[in-house]
Amino acid sequence: MAGSSMAFTYDGGEDGAGLPSRVRRVVIDWTSDDTTGAVSGTTRKLCGRLVKAVTDPGATAPTANYDIALTDPESVNILTACQSTLADRHTSNTEEVYFLVKDAAGTPLAQPVHPIVCDAITVAVTNAGNSKVGQLILYVEV
Repeated sequence: MAGSSMAFTYDGGEDGAGLPSRVRRVVIDWTSDDTTGAVSGTTRKLCGRLVKAVTDPGATAPTANYDIALTDPESVNILTACQSTLADRHTSNTEEVYFLVKDAAGTPLAQPVHPIVCDAITVAVTNAGNSKVGQLILYVEV
């Protein structure tokens, strides 16, 4: 996509005191295409439970209700079975989403269960507007 970019930064897995942490962060900075308003990229292999995400619109804020999809190598949206997804993100507010798996009836489980990942994940931002910027931070418990 012309004019689009997505950069990935991976947390080193240490807490503030230099001790090992069970939670890793993947910081994804993106710029949407200058004609389609979309951008996509693929992480390196992530293994663990996808606990939460934070979306932060940049200085050139995306269009209201832009969407982010996370798909595995088989093109399956890994958030489909979750109570919350990354659809309809806010144009000016930072938002935090916890991923909780639902049962077959669509009710969140009594105990928190997070989707398991062990693949490279494709991140696709759509409906963001032309040449807009934002950031997605994924938290993965290992």
